[in-house]
This record gives sequence, structure tokens and C-alpha cells, in this order.
Amino acid sequence: MTMLHFILLALLELWVANAQHAPLALHHLHEVANGDEVVISLRGHDLDGDKTHATITKLPRVGELFQLSHVFDKHGYDPKAGSPITSVPTIISGKDSRVVYRRPKFDYRIHQIGSESWKERDAVQFEYTVNDGNEEESQAGTVTFVSDTTRQLVSSDFRFMDEGWKTVGNTKSNVRHEATRRGEMNNYIYAVDDLIDVDAEKNDRQLWKFLLPEKYTGWYGAWYGGTFEFTLSSFSGDYSGVNDHWVGDKHHPLNLVEIYCESCDLFKGATIAFPLSAQTFDGQTTQYSMTMTESAGWVKDPQNTLYEWTAPTRCSFIEVLSGISNVTILGDFTNWYESVSIDNVRWVAAPSKGRYQIPLCAQDTPNCRKCSC
Repeated sequence: MTMLHFILLALLELWVANAQHAPLALHHLHEVANGDEVVISLRGHDLDGDKTHATITKLPRVGELFQLSHVFDKHGYDPKAGSPITSVPTIISGKDSRVVYRRPKFDYRIHQIGSESWKERDAVQFEYTVNDGNEEESQAGTVTFVSDTTRQLVSSDFRFMDEGWKTVGNTKSNVRHEATRRGEMNNYIYAVDDLIDVDAEKNDRQLWKFLLPEKYTGWYGAWYGGTFEFTLSSFSGDYSGVNDHWVGDKHHPLNLVEIYCESCDLFKGATIAFPLSAQTFDGQTTQYSMTMTESAGWVKDPQNTLYEWTAPTRCSFIEVLSGISNVTILGDFTNWYESVSIDNVRWVAAPSKGRYQIPLCAQDTPNCRKCSC
């Protein structure tokens, strides 16, 4: 190796040692009561230890954001809220990049017949970026607010209508809304398997499922550690032998829930599922609650019929939650006709204990594509 090579190598090592890392605008979640306000810090995570400054890049759909008042910022006395933040981008002026979020006392829209609030998530979010004084700005981080009583990120109670739910697969039946009460099912939706498509061995060639509407798609990274809850029931069908699904000579265990991310795995797509074998359904009213972590019984599609579905890694699990394209819930539990109803669908966040954030190792990029967990 020549002297020039030694010099170039030394310069490269010096450049790497002194290279600046772009800071991270962290995703985090907070519980806020109706009519209450909370002070949050938007200080970024900087690998170089530099101080960061935040900029609001997207305002919340509901509620208000404020800069800190001078007296609270300097001395810690009320009132906390200073000037309102009404446009973007807005640079945060307070110490530690703190802002105030104020939740409205009551959201009248959700109680109005004809309101389209059913298209929206329960949670409220805004986005921000951080910088450390260098030229490079971070990618956007998301701050999520949920009710302190329900912690719901998104839900469907079917109070007035079917809320855009559909069916896919082996059925010609549309989702129907039932505005009555039947046991624990109160204002619910149902669908009927009206198309029998079985092979010579009387195995279903295709399954029908409930397809969740658009509000259940997109970024749900803050759901990690929470729960997926819903209630199923049936008023017709023979559940003495729950559908044991075969395609050709290969056994395919049924999945109760499947969550698909089109952009995951460098746009190859990825599906995580909760197997029916981990739960049961006999047609009676059954409540389900599945924990949203990689070790809670979820499996990942290997995208190869020669391999079994196995538990996802933490990185792949959070990546799917960070880019959900569609979600389905099984309705086809038998090989013959059945009717299945669903109610009380809720995606619930984990308790925040002041501030909850997904693991730092999954936040190198907002969509978890770069992950070191």
C-alpha cells in the first residue's frame, strides 16, 4: 500500500468519525381527557448529542396547538398556552421545543345522524420535524393523542350505518347494517355466505372475509403494544366442524385476522396474521382481544407455499403497522352457508404512562424500513 493510500484511508476514517448524523423526530403517543391540555416536548433524538429544534409540519385535525406562554416557558406558571399555531411550517420557540395541545370538551359530530365522522380515526395526530443546526432536516415524526378513557386509535361501533365495511372473497353478499340489539350485539353489521364453491372433497376453494374501510389503513406505528378488539356472532350455520381449509392436497390453517402492507420489504409486500388455531369460534357471541406485539401469537406469510408461517421479527411487525394497506377479518368459518355478524371493533393503544413511544430501534425511518431491533 502506497503512502497515498494511507493518507486517503486516514482522511476517510477522520471523515467517518466526524460525520454528522441527521436527528430523529420521534413518534410518541399521549392520553388527553376531553377539555384538557397537555404540554409535550418535541426534542429530537440526536446521535451526536446536539441540541435540536422542532418545526410543526402538519396540524391536528381536532383540537389546537399553542406555543408556550412566556411566563410558563421561563417560570413554570400558568397559563401554559401562548399564541396559537394556525399554519405550517411553524418553528417552535419554547425551551426544549415544547408545545401545548388542547383537546375540545365535546366533539358534536360523532353524535349527529348523517355526520361523516365515521370516516375518521378516533386518534388525533400532528407531524413535526427537527434539526440540529445543520442543513439536513429530519424526516417527519408523528405525535398521536388518544382519549384517556378509551385509548382508541380507530373504531367502528356501527351506531348509524355500516361505515364503509365490505366483504371480499367467496360471497356475493354485501355487508348489511342491523340497527337492533341481539344480546351483546347492538347496532352491528353482518354478511351471509350465499355462494358455495367447494371441490370434490367438499373443501372451500375460496374464503370470504370482512374488509375494513380506509380509515384502518396508513401509519399505525403507535398501535404497537396495544390491542385489536372485536366481537363476532352468528345466527345461522353449522359450526360442529369449523372450516378446515385445504387447497389441493395442502392444508392451509385459517387466519382470523390478516394485515397486509404493500410497501413493506422493499415493496415486495408483507402480511402478518393471527391464526384461528390460537382462538376459537363456534357461532356463539365471542369477544376477541389480540395484543399487537410480535410475540403474541402473530405469524408472517413466508410468501412461499413450501414454508410455514412463523413469528415475525419486531422490525417486520412494526414495519407492517407503519404502512397498513388493508385488513381482513375471517367470516367463512364453515364449508356451507353461514351468517356472521361483527361489532365493537377497536384498535386500542397501550397505556402511555405520560408518554408512550415505539422502540427507538424501530425509528431510524418513519416507516420502520431501517430498523435495528
